[in-house]
Amino acid sequence: LLGGALLLRLVLALVTDGYPYDMSCFVAWGDKLASEGPAAFYSADYFADYPPGYILVLGLVSLVRKALQLSYESRWTYFLLALIPAICDCAAVVLLDHISRRYMGQGRAQRCLVLFAAFCPLTLFDTGIWKQIDGAFALPLLLCFLLLEQRRYLPAAVWFGLALAIKPQALLFGPVLAACFLAGIAVEQDRLRAFGRCFGGAALALLVPLLTGIPFFGLARLGPRLVEKYTDTMSGYPYASINAFNWLAALGGNWKSLSEPALFGMSWQQLGWVHILLVTAGLAYFAVCSSRSGRFSPLLLAAYYGIGIFTLSHCMHERYMVPGVLLTLLAAARWNDIRLYAAGGGLSLTGFINLAAVYSLTGTEDEWLTSATSATVAILTGLGETVCFMLLL
Repeated sequence: LLGGALLLRLVLALVTDGYPYDMSCFVAWGDKLASEGPAAFYSADYFADYPPGYILVLGLVSLVRKALQLSYESRWTYFLLALIPAICDCAAVVLLDHISRRYMGQGRAQRCLVLFAAFCPLTLFDTGIWKQIDGAFALPLLLCFLLLEQRRYLPAAVWFGLALAIKPQALLFGPVLAACFLAGIAVEQDRLRAFGRCFGGAALALLVPLLTGIPFFGLARLGPRLVEKYTDTMSGYPYASINAFNWLAALGGNWKSLSEPALFGMSWQQLGWVHILLVTAGLAYFAVCSSRSGRFSPLLLAAYYGIGIFTLSHCMHERYMVPGVLLTLLAAARWNDIRLYAAGGGLSLTGFINLAAVYSLTGTEDEWLTSATSATVAILTGLGETVCFMLLL
């Protein structure tokens, strides 16, 4: 099963063109790192909105390309770019298989869930056709919250730090990490040890991006340069929705400026922040209630928060839902609940439609999804995605 899932992703990578803007960035970034070294990579006049973590991998891909004398247009270049995310996709399936065997047994439902995860339409398209790195970004997050499920706090913090070093979107899951550590303090009899673990976990989570940033920024300005990189990346697209088919897109907010009016006299930015506060308040409520009832589940809380932020927040891209969908599938394996199966499957399908629509219109006159047809698809898919989130909720 894993061999088939990996083979299908790599075959798709060979026979399709990647998302052109991402492909040109990935190849250019890898070539710049390989030729000029990390210290000269983040030059003042050069666009690179990824933190150092995965830039190192792209540099390695560039070195392999040059050793094999592969051109940018070569299909094997696409293959190399998709290889590590495809392997990470399969590693996520191994995690899901492990959890489902433990909590569900080896019945038909377990086999169907693993089969769906292996050939999930969202991750197939994202890794094999779009050729993004979300598989490599999501895997450390899955490991983080799986370890938190087992109350292994410090290793979980290291995996969260790795995800943060790869993409700044890991910060979206920071409140869940904080809730899990605070819940650990609440149930720990030795409070001093619990507080030490909390601060130690925070230090470990920050250590990984700091270590990956040293070759690029040096020690003298490491902290300020990393903070600047993360804040610039997170604030680089000031729109209600950047082709994310979610609740704001269903309200007509795709590519609308944050300052434009949305609902009830609020701008899109104000509406997004109200939603973020509501989702975060829900996280605190669910964390407290589940902790008191003995059903505290970091996997389920992370799935709720990741999908909730994607559904209701502003400045979301279409691929920001990928970690949340995988966390939902892992939570389904953990709790063996039909509602989680439905939510995970539905979110996978709406995410697939979202990515396929954006990808297929790239380079056309309707690239910004402004035609009546594409706008209708965005609205209907956004409504469907919102329904799936309500089911998860």
